[in-house]
Amino acid sequence: MKNKIVGYMVIGISLVIGFIIYSFNKALTEIVSSTCSHGPDCTMWKSIDFQTNTSIVLMISVILVGLYLVFFTEDKK
Repeated sequence: MKNKIVGYMVIGISLVIGFIIYSFNKALTEIVSSTCSHGPDCTMWKSIDFQTNTSIVLMISVILVGLYLVFFTEDKK
């Protein structure tokens, strides 16, 4: 398969991952805000922040791999 096509596919998959991250973060935030009685000092908020930041870093790294495949690799003939 051509490298550019694979790169675009990887970028597309990472955008789907980004949507999943957003949906998960929104749902988790709603659950924690309705159940946690400790306020902003609750450890669940720190857990949400860590998980969100970790998943965003992974998504950005996948996007960078896709961009590398699109722009910097050449197809062998």
